[in-house]
Formats: sequence, C-alpha cells, structure tokens
Amino acid sequence: MKYLWMPWRRAFDFSGRSTRREYWSYVGTFYAGLFAYLLLVGALFPDEIGEKTSQAIGAVTLLLFLFSALVGLAAGVRRLHDHDKTGWFILLAAVPAIGWLFFLFMMLTPGTDGPNSYGSNPRDPHADMSEVAGVFS
Repeated sequence: MKYLWMPWRRAFDFSGRSTRREYWSYVGTFYAGLFAYLLLVGALFPDEIGEKTSQAIGAVTLLLFLFSALVGLAAGVRRLHDHDKTGWFILLAAVPAIGWLFFLFMMLTPGTDGPNSYGSNPRDPHADMSEVAGVFS
C-alpha cells in the first residue's frame, strides 16, 4: 500500500532513487484517478452547463493535471537516478520515435545494484532508509 502513495508524497523530491514498483504505482494511480475524475465530472455535470461552471471545471482539471505531471516528472527523474543516469535524460522522452523507447526501457528495467552516485539501493532491505522514512513522518 505504501507504494501507491509514495510517489505522490515525494512530488517535489527530485533526489534519490525510486524502484520500478514506485514508478509504475504512480502511473497506475494517475490513470485510475483520471478515469474516476472524468466519470465524476461527466456524471455531475450535464452536457449543457454554464460558462462559469465550464471554466471552473477547466481550471480544476488544469491544476490537477499540472500537479500530476510534476509527480510523474519527479518519479521519472528518481527512476533514472536508479540507473545512475542524470535526470536530464528525461528530456529524451520528447525525441520523436526513439526517445520514448529509451525512456520506457529505463522505466521497465532494474536499476543498478548497490549504491550509486544518487544514493543507496532502494530495493536493499539493509540500506539506510532514513530518507524514505522522512517522507512518511
């Protein structure tokens, strides 16, 4: 259960490392939340709503999307750190045709074993977990 909330609690943390489980938990909760939000908006507001209501829904949707994008960016950077790569590699995802394949490969493959230049191995049960513990305190 902690993996479902960890990426959201570490929304502004671009340091350290993240496991595949943490990253893909973000992806799953993002799409589940998006689906639930769209169902809720569709159910609560009929097709013909006022202009003010439409603008308010648009503003809330934009804010939620921007926050979710920030969470995904931070989780992606930490996931790249797990491979001992700089977070700037995330920009490769914007390269047409090949960039997103590199990014997907990095998100799906295991990171480096043991500590690297971005911290201790998050999968190691004996690693120093003080930084992760601070997220939940």
